[in-house]
Amino acid sequence: MTAPDEPDEKLMMHTVRGNHESMEALLRRHATPLLNFLRRLVGDLSLAEELFQEVFLAVWARRSTYRYPRPFKPWLYAIAVNKVRQHRRRKHLDAVSLTAAEASSVNATSAKEPLQAAVDAEHAALIAQAVARLPLQQRTVLVLRFWDGMSYREIAEVTGNEEGTVRSHMHHGLAAIRHALGPRLA
Repeated sequence: MTAPDEPDEKLMMHTVRGNHESMEALLRRHATPLLNFLRRLVGDLSLAEELFQEVFLAVWARRSTYRYPRPFKPWLYAIAVNKVRQHRRRKHLDAVSLTAAEASSVNATSAKEPLQAAVDAEHAALIAQAVARLPLQQRTVLVLRFWDGMSYREIAEVTGNEEGTVRSHMHHGLAAIRHALGPRLA
């Protein structure tokens, strides 16, 4: 029996040995955040769900490549990013559409005045549109950093880049967003 508080890395170690229960625990634990991550990258819930299934099929199929005690989450997200890249190569996926609700999940509006809530929602929508227009590498870095709270080191592991490259993608992505938004958010 798998303990509910067992670290991901231990669960994955059991999964490597063929333990379906541990795999199910990892799936339940990471389902919502991973699906949200994929939706933010591709902008389409049904496509994100399809890619999500492909990711967990790949986790099971490639479980023997996991090396304990490697952090599980960056390994999982690296598989997800690779699935998005594969799909993009097949379908030439470029710009995505993030809704204002998805964008506002970065900085959820608390109980505010209606006018301020409306302004915040409009700003969130503008930011979401700017993020959606970024190249995949920059969009991936920004989503992992701001929506998933990953460190630059973890993002580097996910994307297969050096930490300096990740920071460069972040810098250029933020600069592109600032340029796109210009005085609208001043």
